Amino acid sequence: MYFSPEFLQNTLYVVAVLLIAFMIGVTIYKTKNNLKIFDKPLILSFVVLLNTLYSILTGFVDLPYELNAVVTGGLTLITFGYIIVIIWDFHKENVNQKK
Repeated sequence: MYFSPEFLQNTLYVVAVLLIAFMIGVTIYKTKNNLKIFDKPLILSFVVLLNTLYSILTGFVDLPYELNAVVTGGLTLITFGYIIVIIWDFHKENVNQKK
């Protein structure tokens, strides 16, 4: 299956806009309900947004392949780590509730 570069670039725009809108909505909700704003899921969404914005930047500026690999690979590893930490926290919470 082939996806054109224009389609992929436009998809990145849509993902970035949706992610920003979601982050703003969650921040407003947390502010209104006096909840802690900066938590692991919000930091995870910041990392994903940063990775998405960097990918959008590479559509306009021709950056070296090595730099792209290091930045996107590093951000992807950070994202994966945060996902594992969040899942582990949910697991610990579930175990504590069963006791």
